[in-house]
Amino acid sequence: MSQHGPGQGPGPRSLGDEDLSRMLAGQRFGALATNKSSGHPHLSTVLYTWDPGQRVVRVSTVADRLKVRQLHKDPRAALYVASADFWSYAVAEGLAELSPVSDEPGDEVGRELLAMQPPFADPAAESAFLSQMVADRRLVIRLRVSRLYGTALDLPSE
Repeated sequence: MSQHGPGQGPGPRSLGDEDLSRMLAGQRFGALATNKSSGHPHLSTVLYTWDPGQRVVRVSTVADRLKVRQLHKDPRAALYVASADFWSYAVAEGLAELSPVSDEPGDEVGRELLAMQPPFADPAAESAFLSQMVADRRLVIRLRVSRLYGTALDLPSE
């Protein structure tokens, strides 16, 4: 088995929009970077969905989270996503919009949150989910992606 170190093997290659979009669509967890008032980044592990047609990352969150307060002050954000083997990554940058808080089961925000979930087989489970979104004071962060970038490292076969 050979060892690969600096200067050995191929270097990283930039990924195009299609590959980056596939990577975003193929993952569910990423790190959302927002900006603290000090200028330092704040990272949060988030569960997200990617809409390639609209180029929007959607994140469900609770209204009193630090990332929500930071996005109110500075809407610039980025989502970092790694491949399952960590040899590739994608970054989606853009401006975030914050939806209103879901305040009535089945309202527009609740329906948007529901669309981010796998379908419920039982209508009662869907109704319970919508009620829970109100109880949790949930909202949607919509990251409107203006820039996608990332790289892949192709390792030679052993």
